[in-house]
Amino acid sequence: MANVNNGHRQRVRERMLKEGLDGFQDHEILELLLYQSIPRKDTNKIAHKLLLAFGNLSNVINASPKNLMAVDGISQVTACNIAMLKEVWQRCRRQEAEKPELNTLATIVQYARKLIAESYVERLVVVYVDRTTHFIYRDEYLADDKYNVRLDIKKVISTAIRLDASGILLFHCHIGNDCEPSLNDDDCTQKLIYALSGLEIVLLEHIIFNAEGQYYSYFRDGKIDKYIEEYNQKIKR
Repeated sequence: MANVNNGHRQRVRERMLKEGLDGFQDHEILELLLYQSIPRKDTNKIAHKLLLAFGNLSNVINASPKNLMAVDGISQVTACNIAMLKEVWQRCRRQEAEKPELNTLATIVQYARKLIAESYVERLVVVYVDRTTHFIYRDEYLADDKYNVRLDIKKVISTAIRLDASGILLFHCHIGNDCEPSLNDDDCTQKLIYALSGLEIVLLEHIIFNAEGQYYSYFRDGKIDKYIEEYNQKIKR
């Protein structure tokens, strides 16, 4: 009997991985959810009991742990797992609302200043965005000493691929009054653009701040377009 049950559970999991949940009925979704905390019992029957008690899937997810535990077969652990879904969803919604839109130079500079302001060592922040230039994730590199920070291009590429990012923004600060890019800044920016171009990921901007809050924009100065054009010319040869 256990082997039959295990086989059924595996088939349900494989169906979810292949098709998603769109084709699942409410009781099937609950059945799948209950697998995590009820390893041996028939979760199909318990799923139907939950729907009988609360009416639909949404009401089950929104029910309090106390009310969930009033249903036969629902332990404290299972009630906690179900109730936690609502809390996780609410947190995800809050974090989504906090994602800035980085679609103009003004919004990019404003956001970058919050990350870079008043740094006493050189820092570099990599921001990954989606196709609509909404924030996905950011990573930060600190200087090995006060003045030198190294960008790990391989790590940036692997992270962008993992996140399915469409664009990247670089922000970093110079210690002192100079915000003009160094030869090393130019070289690093060019190498990153070349590496990303073959993956259809775009370096949208690289902004350098100085200690006074002034900044240099690679996009505004035309260097990003220049490096992209150079890359396109190289692959045509």
